[in-house]
Amino acid sequence: MSEPRLDIITIGRSSVDLYGAQVGGRLEDMASFSKAVGGCPTNIAIGTARLGLKSGLITRVGDEHMGRFIREQCEREGVDVTGVHTDPKRLTALVLLGIRDDKTFPLIFYRDNCADSALDESDIDETYIASAKAIMVSGTHFAKANTAAAQNLAVKYAKKHGRKVAFDIDYRPNLWGLAGHGAADRPHPSAARACRQHGHAYSGRPEIRH
Repeated sequence: MSEPRLDIITIGRSSVDLYGAQVGGRLEDMASFSKAVGGCPTNIAIGTARLGLKSGLITRVGDEHMGRFIREQCEREGVDVTGVHTDPKRLTALVLLGIRDDKTFPLIFYRDNCADSALDESDIDETYIASAKAIMVSGTHFAKANTAAAQNLAVKYAKKHGRKVAFDIDYRPNLWGLAGHGAADRPHPSAARACRQHGHAYSGRPEIRH
């Protein structure tokens, strides 16, 4: 077995996050936004690269400006983008976010038929999975059959080659159809239950990584 060239490959969501510039205000009242790469797996790939690890990412982005922004920003951050696939039919996901106070972070996901939600088994390459010491799968991508199948295949390949598997809960009840579009920033009873089942404390508010 050859020595892995990457430390970790993360799999799942990628988006462009638009943060309201008027901190302390309602999302309804935002007049301007700043742009950043979002999606827990993508942020973790960038974060680990900043910490000196060799990281890669498996996701889909749209064949448009925002998809190119994610790919180019990952490259600037030193993330291997071999597994970042361009979807010719779907748009890159967007998220609008605000910061009202230390407990209130309003956000709206624009993910209807987005590029990363179309990830499937064809996006998972065994050789690429084997090229990393570990992979990370995420909770949101177990919410749909095709993305769950992709992650399960990645786990299968990782175990076959003796690689480690990490799981990021990344639990968003509204992305499982358990809450409405405007409820992404409000606690849901199932969130605390999901965290307890995996040995994590639940803070009562969504965790936003940036």
